[in-house]
Amino acid sequence: MADTSGEIKGLIIVITFLSTFFLITSMIPSGFLYTTPEGRTVEVPEYFESVDIYSFAETYNFTITQGDELFFEHYFTLGGWNVWFYSDVLTDCMHVEIYDSWWVFRWNFRILEWFNNQGVKVSDENGNIERTVLDVNYDVDNQECKFKLSCTDATFVVYFGFNQTKYSKPSEALLNDDLHVLFCINFDKVNTSFNAWNLIGAILFFQMPNVHPAINALIAIPLWIMIAYLVYVLILKAVPFVGG
Repeated sequence: MADTSGEIKGLIIVITFLSTFFLITSMIPSGFLYTTPEGRTVEVPEYFESVDIYSFAETYNFTITQGDELFFEHYFTLGGWNVWFYSDVLTDCMHVEIYDSWWVFRWNFRILEWFNNQGVKVSDENGNIERTVLDVNYDVDNQECKFKLSCTDATFVVYFGFNQTKYSKPSEALLNDDLHVLFCINFDKVNTSFNAWNLIGAILFFQMPNVHPAINALIAIPLWIMIAYLVYVLILKAVPFVGG
């Protein structure tokens, strides 16, 4: 009975600490939050030099390179949102979704709809656009191909850029693995809410933002020791012969 009581105490400590830490952190008044102001430096390919980068809270860029694959997909985080970008050469479509995640697990995918620079929806009911949509909405005079991607939770501004001396339209650059994508998010669209799973995962995997690695280790290592002990005890109890 004493052994069982000790194991339950360990389990209670782990659960209580994590839940209490999350609740206290999520309820910190904004007046107590302090960040050291730093000048923001942004580096993007020359194809996006005409874009007013500093009018956005955050930006992220990559190049669509399908190579010998039949599709291209890219996962990244921007403004607190997890984003999945997908391009398929067989179905000739592009598709973007946001999702929730913890560690290696992903769920709650939400489709983003595409709108052109005039605010007209250009994606189908499944959130797909064909590569010809890029050509139709390419502004030759300003050398700009711009879209707004939006759902009920998040909104992004997306630019497509390419080498105008080599290609005459975006679809040509796409087919030659040379189409560059710039995702941007406005200051009022940044996700500032706390997710319990993400916060707990950041604690356990030493990834708490703006926290010194030593402090992060002091929090996480004792928790991992306790978790390892509990797993060991549970294994012994699940296999009576091993436990003697």
